[in-house]
Amino acid sequence: MSHFIKFSNLIINTSKISKIEIINNTYCIHLVNNTIDGFFLFSSGFINSYNEKITVCKVNHPNDYKILTDWLEKV
Repeated sequence: MSHFIKFSNLIINTSKISKIEIINNTYCIHLVNNTIDGFFLFSSGFINSYNEKITVCKVNHPNDYKILTDWLEKV
């Protein structure tokens, strides 16, 4: 099994996928991001982490949707 999924204009490392939501013929791929941003001053502040989300729609991206569907059937 490949460790990457190759779409028409994107290659995803499958180890970075945290979850895939299936909503009305649309896949929402949530990726793990190891980047943390924040600010602290005198014991107060904030921390943010940004999770990237990729949307693959059956209508707008039919080739990529088929690639992801075939990959999910193999998993």
